[in-house]
Amino acid sequence: MDFKLPIDITAVLTAVKKHKDILKAVDKLDANEVLRHFTPIPGITDSIELGKVEGGTVSGKYIGSFEAGKSQGKIVPRRLIVRPVVMEMADEPERYRRTYIAEVPGSLRKEHPFELWLINHGHELASNDLLFAIFTARYSANAEDKDITDAFDGLGIILEDGKKVGDISSTEGNVYATGELTRANIGEKLLEMWRHMPKTFKRKRNIKMFISDDLGDMYDDWRKDEGTIIIGMKEDTSDTQHLLGSNNRCELVRLPNLPDNSQFVMLTTKENVCYGFDKESDFKSIRPFSSGNPYKFTAAGKYVIGFQVVSVHKSEFCVNDRPLDPAGTNEFGYIQVTISTDEAINNGAKWRIQGEEMWRESGTYVAVAGGTEYTVEFSEAAGYTTPAAVKKTPAKGATETITQAYTLAE
Repeated sequence: MDFKLPIDITAVLTAVKKHKDILKAVDKLDANEVLRHFTPIPGITDSIELGKVEGGTVSGKYIGSFEAGKSQGKIVPRRLIVRPVVMEMADEPERYRRTYIAEVPGSLRKEHPFELWLINHGHELASNDLLFAIFTARYSANAEDKDITDAFDGLGIILEDGKKVGDISSTEGNVYATGELTRANIGEKLLEMWRHMPKTFKRKRNIKMFISDDLGDMYDDWRKDEGTIIIGMKEDTSDTQHLLGSNNRCELVRLPNLPDNSQFVMLTTKENVCYGFDKESDFKSIRPFSSGNPYKFTAAGKYVIGFQVVSVHKSEFCVNDRPLDPAGTNEFGYIQVTISTDEAINNGAKWRIQGEEMWRESGTYVAVAGGTEYTVEFSEAAGYTTPAAVKKTPAKGATETITQAYTLAE
């Protein structure tokens, strides 16, 4: 093939049609490293409501008659919206001659002609673009914003928005305060996050704990420090597949596409995290067209995509208190409470944010939505007066410290 000759659009179309079975799809290349841990929902052209029934109970004592007084729960709808992403190519094929020869050596060139290589290379680039937009993209209605990160709402952005409106918060029970994760504490903190989930969750299938590549390396280092010995030799601690202590129920999924230094952690199931699209064939839809310049290869394609979590209920879903992007504003504030009378602690003195079910020990802290007022209340302790409730409005990213003392009752 003389790469300096004008590109033959007919030859490209013929190659794509002839070799369509080996044409790679955008969602099956780099982006598949993350998408394979989500549940695909095809056939969406605009949006779909993902209904989830939560909190139902139907059992009770039989009293001689049926009263139908129980509830199957309430429907909590969450809408999955798909938006279009365009793929566009316009370049001189001759520039890629040496790359093609290197990648498709020998007789394989007969089966993988240069025209097909051009389309496949476009798919590879598009997939890599999608990979790094899955969590951080935010839709912009501004026509001047044309990057893929402006095309749709990424999963991480959807969750950050949920924190702002209070759907994801400590009071809802779907935020676990790990605090800053370090090499010394990451093993214990991630295991605590797992153990705080309800027993019904821990019996589910396809449980995933999503962490960054950096946290994955840190977790491996923590295991190395633990110095586990197996049959006279140290255990291989590289690329840990499951959370230690979860009985291999919780898979550690290392995400390569989170912002630098992100300590964001998400614990849920594959079935609970979805991505929607219209047709699978759209992910192979880069088509060449004539630009009027016979020496320039031009092609374009379009697919629609969107992300959503079916339920953020505490029985299905949990994130930690670290922001998705450390360089951005942390939407959480923090409340830490110290009970100063040691004797009172021994008599059951604890605290909680009003509305929570769980009481907390002295010195622990909780993440709450920054800028929102919360009331801290205290439990009764035998032989001591109960301190009055305290109202606080923590700033984003700031810690409010409350010190309360129990006094002996007269």
